[in-house]
Amino acid sequence: MKLGNDNKFKFKIKSVFAFLSILCIVIISVMFILNDKYVKKIQDNPVVEGYITVGKHTNNVLTTIGNGFSDLFHFKSNANKVKNLKIENEKLKRELIMIKSDNSKLQSLEALKRTLKFVSSDDKINMISARVIGKNNGDWFKSFIIDAGADNGIRKDSIVINGDGAIGIIYDVTNKYSKAISLLDSRASISFKVVGNDQEKGVITTSQAVGVSSLKDVKKLLSGYMFDHTSNVKVNDEIVTSGLGLYPENIPIGKISEVISEKNKSMKIVKINPYVDFRSIDYVSIIPARKLD
Repeated sequence: MKLGNDNKFKFKIKSVFAFLSILCIVIISVMFILNDKYVKKIQDNPVVEGYITVGKHTNNVLTTIGNGFSDLFHFKSNANKVKNLKIENEKLKRELIMIKSDNSKLQSLEALKRTLKFVSSDDKINMISARVIGKNNGDWFKSFIIDAGADNGIRKDSIVINGDGAIGIIYDVTNKYSKAISLLDSRASISFKVVGNDQEKGVITTSQAVGVSSLKDVKKLLSGYMFDHTSNVKVNDEIVTSGLGLYPENIPIGKISEVISEKNKSMKIVKINPYVDFRSIDYVSIIPARKLD
């Protein structure tokens, strides 16, 4: 289709006008850059101000469109960067978990090393280390399961200890696993003596919770009595296994926190704060029980 003469003339006029408009915008922009005095002269010129306004809007539009194309062009690259950052973040999280886990295991192994000073040379040869893999319901380790059994040389009535002291005894054994009861269970009663006075002996028979008014501060105290009701045992005396019964001698148990004399029963009752934290038992050592026959 051919344009008529009138249409051609109008098209040329529009083209010239568009060219002049762009040229004016360019000239004004250069004047802004080169000299501030031109800015003052053209501020009062409404025509120039109109060109400036058009130029500003045109520049904003072109800038926005350019940024949009740039974002679209770099979209895939940015998406890959975000994906890589997420992968790196997950990797760092896993590494942090492993570090914490390794640190916890290291502390447990260090605690097991301390058990060596609680047992005789013969017991050290036969001592077995194991991990707790199950426990009874509740906050306290009254009974629990370890990942070692008869195949590892564990027998019923073997003694369970950790780096803090006496924990309890083994009462059931399978080839791969064993069940233990702690000193919190009356079936694991243990004879003790006062450190520094071997004549002061007694037996632990049960346990009780104290501080129940504040669940966070609840503790388990061991409870027992002295064989001699005239004993001079006192608060803060440390006690260890006496060597009577199944337990070897001199394994730490705890510290006496209360002494109660019951005159009617001619009995001296003691409350003991155990060294072992019966809320948290992870790794243990098993030593053979003393043969009583």
